[in-house]
Amino acid sequence: MEPIACKKVFYVKLGRNGIWEESSIRKGIIRIGWSKQTLDDINNGRWDSIQKQLEKGACDKGSATRDCRALRILCESTHEDVWVTFHKNHLWWCRVGESRIRQDKTSKYRRVEKWHSKNIFGDPLLTNQISGRLAKVQGFRGTICKVKEVDDLTHLINRQYSSEVVAISRSREDLCRHIEKGISRLHWKDFETLVDLLFRSSGWKRVSVLGETMKFSDVELEEPITGEMYQVQVKSAASFRDFLEYAENFVGGKYKKLFFVVHSPDKKLAEYAAQPNSSVEIILPKRLAEMVVDLGLLKWLMNKIQ
Repeated sequence: MEPIACKKVFYVKLGRNGIWEESSIRKGIIRIGWSKQTLDDINNGRWDSIQKQLEKGACDKGSATRDCRALRILCESTHEDVWVTFHKNHLWWCRVGESRIRQDKTSKYRRVEKWHSKNIFGDPLLTNQISGRLAKVQGFRGTICKVKEVDDLTHLINRQYSSEVVAISRSREDLCRHIEKGISRLHWKDFETLVDLLFRSSGWKRVSVLGETMKFSDVELEEPITGEMYQVQVKSAASFRDFLEYAENFVGGKYKKLFFVVHSPDKKLAEYAAQPNSSVEIILPKRLAEMVVDLGLLKWLMNKIQ
């Protein structure tokens, strides 16, 4: 899909307390108020007349001017503009369609091409994953306002990253490569401890003694919320044949899954792609390194390999 260009960006609140969000998104429209203004005045751009009408019912001239300006923005918006709103924890965006304002039994509205809640690659635009500069517009008390963060929205929709994010990502990749090498230097007992710390830092509850003599498991874990049980087999070095032996002997039962964790796999095991939803999951050096970074165990690792 071609990148989306944004000339101007506007935010619209779809009804008081979001009452028109669902219907607007479903029907491909932008619902608005301005119930006392006629379609004839609006579609013919009689803004001086509309301004005077709004002043009669407004508490001050300033609020009437703001309301008139907001209505005019929607009416004069072109296909080059992007409109955004928020609904069900997602940012939604669209481009306007035909220029006429219409009216049904509910309200006045303008048609749009289609509301989208995903970027051009199909990734959901979750509100908790967008920048605060964009998310803050939800606090706007009026109906329509101009959004200054045009570049932020353009990057978001096109899944383009800022230079800072690119630099951080590269640095993180370099760090993880060094961590992989560091993990391979761990004594087998320290490696078992690291794996235990990684799982417990992720919220798992260990229910067996670390290193307890169990034929096909080194650690037994419980998921605290669901109570589901898991086993973990920790190997400093392992071959693909070793993995197959453990996979074939894992019977499940009360255990939902076996994690096979290894920091020095042979080539065949390193290249093996396990089947999705398999009852035996492999955790290899790259993922281990990422977990060390994400779960704050870098200093612990450095102390062990210095």
